Amino acid sequence: MHLEQDGSHRYTHFVRKPYEKNRAMIRRFLLATPFLLCAGSMVAAAETWENLTTDQGLSGNEIQFIKEDEDGGLWIGTRSGLSFFSNGKLSTRLDGIEIWDILKASPGCYWIGTSGGVVHLQGDRQETFLQGTTVAPVVPLDGAAVWAISKNRATEKNSLVEWKGGGWEAIEKFKDEKVVDLKRTSDGTLWVLVDGNGVMAANPRKSLDQATHHLEGSNVTTVMEDSRKHVWFGLWEGGVVVYDGKNWTRHLPKEKSFIFHVVEDARGTVWVATNQNGLWRQEGDKWVNDLKEEGGVNLLAATSDGRVWISTQTTGGLRYWDGRAWQVSLESPLPIRCLTEDRAHGLWAGGVLDGVHARK
Repeated sequence: MHLEQDGSHRYTHFVRKPYEKNRAMIRRFLLATPFLLCAGSMVAAAETWENLTTDQGLSGNEIQFIKEDEDGGLWIGTRSGLSFFSNGKLSTRLDGIEIWDILKASPGCYWIGTSGGVVHLQGDRQETFLQGTTVAPVVPLDGAAVWAISKNRATEKNSLVEWKGGGWEAIEKFKDEKVVDLKRTSDGTLWVLVDGNGVMAANPRKSLDQATHHLEGSNVTTVMEDSRKHVWFGLWEGGVVVYDGKNWTRHLPKEKSFIFHVVEDARGTVWVATNQNGLWRQEGDKWVNDLKEEGGVNLLAATSDGRVWISTQTTGGLRYWDGRAWQVSLESPLPIRCLTEDRAHGLWAGGVLDGVHARK
């Protein structure tokens, strides 16, 4: 997974992920039963995972993302700082700040979205722009141009901003819209998610006056481009909508919960995660509802070996679909927030409170 290719998920400072409402409860649970964190390493799980936490030098145990760069190093964003893992060693690059996103702009040069603005990191030098705002995601355009969403913590106002080399400036076209996420698809289109009012499709190579509004009045929660170049939009109530470049088709129209994520597996099957109604998977013209009794799905991901991975609020840990049933891979009382497959096909799972789990 390369840094330039990320940006598929909605960020938690705009919409709280399902586990967040239970964070205080989880903390009390752990304090009341501290043996559980230790017990996790003693349980004979189906697969072997190594746990990295602040005890091993991680900047924080609440993981936001894990991204691999082209040199094989892993960037780990946490609620307490930014860590880098390479050649078996952890180092801290930013400390004492919430990290929301990272984008490689050029060799040795990164844009880092944080709770205190966007940091330009080049070697040991760093400079902060848009101070007083929370910035994420950070999405590349052509050349040096970058788009990002900046949320003013004092006014709660979101702005779509652009870097062209001389500074960050608000994009006039979107000044009256509350933008909550960005997704760039392979044709260069930037899909701008507007809070409660659908998406706007913009092509930065053309005039932004040509940006078109779609799904007006709908609350779009996530965007996924599949292998056929069709774009899937998850909704808050109303299921999912697919755009094939010409036509819009709705699926799961009676689904009343929040569509948290949409994923296509290596076999071309589409999976849809909800925050209250478990998981849906597409089988031909039909959809199958699974794990409804577990409520919210905290993680949905697919890996190159054909596995589909989940973590739920009820069960925690990690399970994968073997084609017939769900198999436990990582046992933990806590849910997993993110999962990254590196180029060597190792897996790196970011926990909501218990650091990084690595399966090599």
